Amino acid sequence: MPHFLNAIAASPWVLAIVFLVAGLDAILPFMPSESTVVACGVAAANTGRPVLSLLIVVSAAGAYAGDQVSFRIGRRGLARPARLSHHRARAVHDWVHRLLHSQGGLVIVFARYMPGARSATALAAGMVGYSAVRFHWYTAIGVLLWATEAAVLGYVGGALFENRPVLGFLLGLAGALVITGAAVMIGRSTRSPRSTEEVSS
Repeated sequence: MPHFLNAIAASPWVLAIVFLVAGLDAILPFMPSESTVVACGVAAANTGRPVLSLLIVVSAAGAYAGDQVSFRIGRRGLARPARLSHHRARAVHDWVHRLLHSQGGLVIVFARYMPGARSATALAAGMVGYSAVRFHWYTAIGVLLWATEAAVLGYVGGALFENRPVLGFLLGLAGALVITGAAVMIGRSTRSPRSTEEVSS
């Protein structure tokens, strides 16, 4: 691995950056949280730093904290049923309420793999009054799965291309894209034709 990459991986600030980026991704969807964790996984395979287990814990903790903040923002939002006067806004609110209360686990766990869906789901869960306890546990499961997947994919890519970290990074991202595609399919399966028609009408 190039010397400068080795120095970056060894920096004590790496895990702090991972935590920050993973957390902000819940509020700012353009933050490259997954690619950051994958890159650190590649570095872990080549240098032993950051420690893979710590990378998983820190990235999961950051993602969890960000989701909780977004959920709390939703709880304090103005879009309450009594304040929604527009018919379409009410229809969307009711549809999200039904979806989360019937399939909240699947939605919360897998939405983080779809661009923008993670922040939207956490915010919407707060706005429709989804159970904070359930959100806590489903989010904990989701962030652990996500962090493990991203870190391990990066680690495997780094191990397979020990002297070519860029190729290892690209392999890790390719694996993440495959998982994202599967998550999108699962997410689509949670929407029944009937509920989709109700929102669009």
